[in-house]
Amino acid sequence: MAETPAARPNPAPDARAASPRGAGRDRPALALLIAALAVGLLRFWRLGEWSLWIDEAYTYADAWFGARGDGVWNPLGYELVRVTAEWFGGRPDEFALRFGPAVAGWLCLPAAFLAFRSLVGDRRAALVALLLAVSPWHVYWSQNARFYTFAMLTSLVGSGAALRGLFAGRTLTTLLGLAVMAAAAAFHVTAAALVPAFALALPFAGRFGARSTPEVARASRFVLVALAVGALAASPWLWTALQQHGEEKGTLDPLRGPAHLLLTSGFFYTPLVGAGALIGALWAWRTRNLPGLFAAGVALIGMGGLLLVSTRMLMTAQYTFCLLPWVLLVAVAPLEALGKCNAGRALFWAGGGALAATLFASTLLYFTTRRGERPRWREAFEFVDAERESGDLVLSMGAPLAEFYLGAAEPDPRRPREVKALADWFPDGPRRWNRHDRRAWIVTRPQWLPSFRPQDVASIEAWLANDCRLVESFPVLMEGKDLEVRVYVFE
Repeated sequence: MAETPAARPNPAPDARAASPRGAGRDRPALALLIAALAVGLLRFWRLGEWSLWIDEAYTYADAWFGARGDGVWNPLGYELVRVTAEWFGGRPDEFALRFGPAVAGWLCLPAAFLAFRSLVGDRRAALVALLLAVSPWHVYWSQNARFYTFAMLTSLVGSGAALRGLFAGRTLTTLLGLAVMAAAAAFHVTAAALVPAFALALPFAGRFGARSTPEVARASRFVLVALAVGALAASPWLWTALQQHGEEKGTLDPLRGPAHLLLTSGFFYTPLVGAGALIGALWAWRTRNLPGLFAAGVALIGMGGLLLVSTRMLMTAQYTFCLLPWVLLVAVAPLEALGKCNAGRALFWAGGGALAATLFASTLLYFTTRRGERPRWREAFEFVDAERESGDLVLSMGAPLAEFYLGAAEPDPRRPREVKALADWFPDGPRRWNRHDRRAWIVTRPQWLPSFRPQDVASIEAWLANDCRLVESFPVLMEGKDLEVRVYVFE
């Protein structure tokens, strides 16, 4: 008996999507991809203009003087930063330290297109690449001497292979892609959250009504078995990494961590992208769209796993960074359906254009009034260096940064020698400093004061107000974050 249309299973991404058509045959997709690659070059603009922030100083310290701290978990990231920085010769500056992550950030754009085109076709994949190109959050981490763009690039390369293998029913290709996705954890352990999310995404989509072919279902079952074996093998390493993070940033409040993770993620993903992803997920559910439900499954399961971990330790949005391309993919999920009819093409471009324009406007603010969304530590220390005299003491909340900017030819930010740390563990507070009959320069970031012991906060504030004089302030105009740096003098 012939199968009725109602009984026929919804296929995986159709033949035209599963066998990429080539951007040259889809002129709108080609235009979007070219625009993404061109705008993506913004990652190299003003790359060395922004001051380092505290974690970038630790990157320099651990890459040049040996990993001490969380660097033990991702030595490959430190090595890549060091190797690319050494291409420029001499002592590395901000540009040299950030060059490798910026290259990886730019490569994420074609990697996203190649990863997703087999799932959703060229046009939506190119739109995801464009949205990634104009995302201020992606620009920020691309201009950062950290390892998140390395992790995302590796994850996208693996995702592309895994998607092609899964929806073609090729188990070996799928498993190789998953292995590459898992390798992204070598740059940051949280990238590993994408592996179980990918493995469980097809059952998730099936649970909400999407259907796949028997070949795809069989490949998915092999993936689940491989996930169980891999999780068992990697569990000692993952447990030890999480244990160390918990010792540093543990919390006894099971709601504090998830609330912080959700709030910071909402801020950096942007509310418009979040709303778009919610609409896309609802559309995929109502239409039983397999690609849309699969992408929503990756995003939701990945975020859910990180939220679960955050009940025991504080986590922030940067730990969800590798989920960003998948969230963007969900946000553009309904647009292709609109674009298939003449009346809906305008809505396709209007929807994609609204997302891109909003993100791009925020990126322009990043490069102008927000000053790279970094505290202006370098300017503060340059001011102190110009004003101080021989024998003056320098106290700083950002002692590792002060050592980088004021130290010798080869400063070690983890072992400051030119400055004294004004930190929450500094003993006795201002009472100790007042014993010194010498002028002192104090560089503070007010947002950090709440992390001090309550008695020390009151003591420091009283000392700065009564015995010191504010001589310069370096604010940054950015909503939602206080990045101001202040310079006081004690005479």
